[in-house]
Amino acid sequence: PDGKRCIKKLVNVNEVVYDRGVECHHKLKKKCHLTYVTDYHSAPEEKCETNFKKNCHITFTKEPHTEKVKKCHTPFEKKCGPGHKGKEICKTIYENVCETKYEEYDLDEDKPVCKVVEEQRCKTKDVELLHIPHHPGDRPYAKKEVCENWPVKKCDIVKVKSKKIHPKSDCKKVPRKVCHPTDCEMVPGKEICYEDEVTKLQAVPHEECDLEPHKDCKTESTLVPRLIPKKNCIKVPKEICVDTKKNPKHIVKPIVKNWCYDPNELKKFD
Repeated sequence: PDGKRCIKKLVNVNEVVYDRGVECHHKLKKKCHLTYVTDYHSAPEEKCETNFKKNCHITFTKEPHTEKVKKCHTPFEKKCGPGHKGKEICKTIYENVCETKYEEYDLDEDKPVCKVVEEQRCKTKDVELLHIPHHPGDRPYAKKEVCENWPVKKCDIVKVKSKKIHPKSDCKKVPRKVCHPTDCEMVPGKEICYEDEVTKLQAVPHEECDLEPHKDCKTESTLVPRLIPKKNCIKVPKEICVDTKKNPKHIVKPIVKNWCYDPNELKKFD
């Protein structure tokens, strides 16, 4: 190109060659970082709760109360003979007068509560094994448990409240003036009873209550978390590599070189 001429020429060149490789070294490098560990410590803590106190004031007031009362008395009767004649006399006798009140009260009683449940009953019986070969007169048997359900009545004793009425009688002698002939006598007659309603004053309690709040506090120990800094170090392996040239060798290496010249330059020397 551009008027030049080139000639290829084989030339031997001395060259140094090496065994090339990579040499690596490993070393441990300490690397640290800061971490936080959760720790717990005991701290006093006041805990409060609101409780209520019941304050009551009881007053008794007299209120009328009507109750049924059975009253009985035994009157005296004159007992005279036929064609009695006599002087009239008067005297004081004492009649028996009784008053019965019926007081109602609660009583705890034992009451049976029963129910029918099924109970399993089992017994063992012999079962002949006909499918097993055997000698005459020597029959094989097996034990088999046979169970049946039987109804059984079971009772529990429970406490029940019942109302009971208890009659309470109070008797007294009441004086009575009677007059009768001297040839007659006063004898107790048939008892006469009747129901009557008696109004009495009864002390009835009236309760007035209110709730008074009050705070109860106590100190308790509780665990409170906190973060504690802690240095954490680890050894990290590090690799350092370098290129190496070893075992130098001198060799003769043929190479082809291009010799180029310009013919016009040669003409200048002619």
